[in-house]
Amino acid sequence: MPEAASARALTAALLTRLPQLLGSSFLEAVSEDDMDEAAILGSGLLPAVDAVRDAGFNHLLDIGGTDHLPLTPRFEISYHFLAFTSADIQQPGTTPAGTTPGRDGSFEQKKSVVPARFRLRVFPDDLNPVLPSLYSRWPNADWPERELYDLFGVRFEGHPDLRRILMPDDWKGYPLRKDYPLRGLERRFAPGGLRGEVPPVINK
Repeated sequence: MPEAASARALTAALLTRLPQLLGSSFLEAVSEDDMDEAAILGSGLLPAVDAVRDAGFNHLLDIGGTDHLPLTPRFEISYHFLAFTSADIQQPGTTPAGTTPGRDGSFEQKKSVVPARFRLRVFPDDLNPVLPSLYSRWPNADWPERELYDLFGVRFEGHPDLRRILMPDDWKGYPLRKDYPLRGLERRFAPGGLRGEVPPVINK
């Protein structure tokens, strides 16, 4: 759902501030239909995140990853933020925001309340993908950062417990990298408990 004009005004001010704050770490700003976004290098992540939070974005919604191989920059880590205000949250015993009571006591929706949203696209180094952890700022970054480490091999400095979260602890490689073999690097979970390297595919 597209954001309201008031929400876009909030992100417009942020897009003006980020290039001045980050300098050479800032790559570009784009205004999309669904939300505004900025692309930066990994060195500018923490200053950018502090600016995002100062602008009123008080909720880290999600962190996602993409492997663009063979393009460069190869790895892209996307941070999605929301700006919740007191008007967006219905308190117990109060009238929901943007509604009017009907004759039967129910509420009719009058308008949609769409919190401001912002996307931060971060590009770490191709050969050594390392980013600072956001755990100290948003503790809910804990598991998303572990998932990105587990599946893409992106490390997060300052994370209190950076280890695999989906794959077994002794799994080799990072399954969501585009150069990861479709059949894996090692034969696992085979009948009879066979272990070892995966045999080559024989085309008949």
